[in-house]
Amino acid sequence: MKVFTIFNIDVGKFIEGKKSYTTIARNRDKSELKDPVLKAITKKLAIWESEKGFLDNSITLNSLAKKLNTNTAYLSKVVNEQKQQNFASYLKDIRITHAVNHLKENPEMVKTKSMIQIAEMYGFNSLSVFTASFKHKTAITPGKFFKQLLEDEWEK
Repeated sequence: MKVFTIFNIDVGKFIEGKKSYTTIARNRDKSELKDPVLKAITKKLAIWESEKGFLDNSITLNSLAKKLNTNTAYLSKVVNEQKQQNFASYLKDIRITHAVNHLKENPEMVKTKSMIQIAEMYGFNSLSVFTASFKHKTAITPGKFFKQLLEDEWEK
């Protein structure tokens, strides 16, 4: 990994064409992750997603980086740039998306499992985090969603 030392420069005095030195430094920082590396990590992340690795409730940025044979800085950069979210938000988002789709396909689960069991099935260790994440993503609580699923199932 390249390390760039940036000196304290008065941006107003040092303009190179239309780019300031700070813009050049930012561009160097972005190029730090070479395209083949970015593609490799993105591909590994997609495979991990398709294998539903996000359902593991013990996954962390560090443990996932190790699984993908990369480091946390590169993985975080890929998630930030490709998913437009930080790692924690990305995990919550993908888990809730999976939960909603899976529960729509299997509404009978709502009848046989408690809310905490459902939360744990989708990688959440906490009911409050599951509920807050669910409401943030869908704009309704899991309870209302479950109720709607049961009503739709009953109407069939």
